[in-house]
Amino acid sequence: MATSVALAGTRRRRVRSLATRQEIIEATISCFVDIGYFRTTTTEIAKKAGVTRGAVQHYFPTTQHVLEASIDYLREQWLERFFEGATRTPVGKDYIDQAVDNTWENVNSRISIAWRELIAASRTDAELRAIIEPAAAEYEKARLEAGRRAYPDYALALRDVFERWRDTLEFLAEGMNNSAIVHDRERRIKVQLDALKKELHAVWEQHGDKVRIR
Repeated sequence: MATSVALAGTRRRRVRSLATRQEIIEATISCFVDIGYFRTTTTEIAKKAGVTRGAVQHYFPTTQHVLEASIDYLREQWLERFFEGATRTPVGKDYIDQAVDNTWENVNSRISIAWRELIAASRTDAELRAIIEPAAAEYEKARLEAGRRAYPDYALALRDVFERWRDTLEFLAEGMNNSAIVHDRERRIKVQLDALKKELHAVWEQHGDKVRIR
């Protein structure tokens, strides 16, 4: 009986420990989004997570540790969001339209905002750049593979075309999100996204005999 109680207590502590670690990672990402990388400190992370500075340092002894954990989490969350949007096209909605809308939603998510904050900050921070460059390379590989897995027939039949348009879609969405569009922003962005959908449909119509849509 005593052994069972002890094991149950150990399991509860382990679960709580993992939960605390996750809360610290999510708080770090929130800091990147809300106050920016350069203002993100152990104190700010602790405040956002609702824990002590000592707790943050217990799980992540150095800044590099929490950065690496946060970057890994951002990549995992992006892939999860991508697949959820790519593989769950609403009934009656065209899958190309869904791909464009999914990409636009993703670049506007807190996950993407946090990632771009780190990329921007790494331009003038050599320590961060040393961490972010290999992570960015892994992120791009994962992003490419995610697209191939989400649209396997199209990617296999027309790999070069698929990858070129995949990049076009991603770069345009990221560029629009980063640009300082103020006047009539929503309408102008919609015009660009609608035009891109039209172009992608034209590509599909040209190569449709080579591809089977699932």
